[in-house]
Amino acid sequence: MYRIALLFLGIALAAPAFGEKDGARLYRWVDAHGKVHYSDTVPAEAARQRRIIYDKQQLRKLEVVDKPKTPEELAREAHLARLRREEKRLLEEQLARDRALLRTYRSEEDLQLARQGQLNTIDARIRVLKTNRRRLDALLQQKIHKAAQIERDGRKVPKALAGEIAAIRQQIRLTEEKIASERKSRETLERKFTQDLERFRRLRRHFQADAVATTRPDSQPSAKQRVILSIAACRPRIDCERAWQLARIYVQTHATTPIFISSPAIIHTQDPRQDDDIALTVARIRGKEKDTLFLDVRCKLSSVGQALCHSDKVRQLRAEFPPFIEAGLSLSSQQGADTPVGEKLQ
Repeated sequence: MYRIALLFLGIALAAPAFGEKDGARLYRWVDAHGKVHYSDTVPAEAARQRRIIYDKQQLRKLEVVDKPKTPEELAREAHLARLRREEKRLLEEQLARDRALLRTYRSEEDLQLARQGQLNTIDARIRVLKTNRRRLDALLQQKIHKAAQIERDGRKVPKALAGEIAAIRQQIRLTEEKIASERKSRETLERKFTQDLERFRRLRRHFQADAVATTRPDSQPSAKQRVILSIAACRPRIDCERAWQLARIYVQTHATTPIFISSPAIIHTQDPRQDDDIALTVARIRGKEKDTLFLDVRCKLSSVGQALCHSDKVRQLRAEFPPFIEAGLSLSSQQGADTPVGEKLQ
């Protein structure tokens, strides 16, 4: 800094008293060989170098111009932007479901009544189907008894009677399938209401009416630091459920705020309230052949929070997410090597 001040002083003394235009600039850059240069203009060979611009009149720094980004850097920034758009979409969908849940039910009792009403409807349909099944069973026994009597009399069973027996058996199979379908619907409904009740209770306790301003790493990418894409891949129906469990463990271990949303598509902790809080989000972005798990970080929008989000600590946290998921999946694969794929995740 002392050398720069002396340089400015020399330039100022050498300049005519009224010859300089207001706001005249001086450029500083370092070439490929590490040599520092100062000039009123930037030569063509230095156009792609990072440079600092000074005001020669007031002896102060005006701005820093980073060197142009490489195609790879631009591609990584574009990829990060796409991931964050998808993360935002998934989060907004979940928050919309949360708002709908709170609008639909005023209390746990309302939710329980709605659950019981829908279960009663399904149970009524199952009772009707079982009654039909018993009626068909009785009718089938009558037809079979009649056919057996004809055969004992030494006569051939008429085609019409044989057709009736086959048709009744088909109706019984269809009725059994409908009963099984209704039972499956009942189980699905039970799971849904269990999840809704758990979510409703959490929302009533922790619903964030006021949004907290946050900042995120790489929100303004700089040429000084490489953009980190904290992503891991998994294969649907093979290892994605295990990967999602691992993602939740990672969030619980590294976030300083409690989990606010935990759905099959997004894990999202509460917004940071303190300057040193680290809030995490993992979005599961579904693809044709594989799903992508994207980890994002949020810090409080303050000078301390911004520094935290751009710190080595957070960069390491983001960088270690993919190998954590990969190592967990590899370990699960080794432990379940002798079992069918469908049983490895159970």
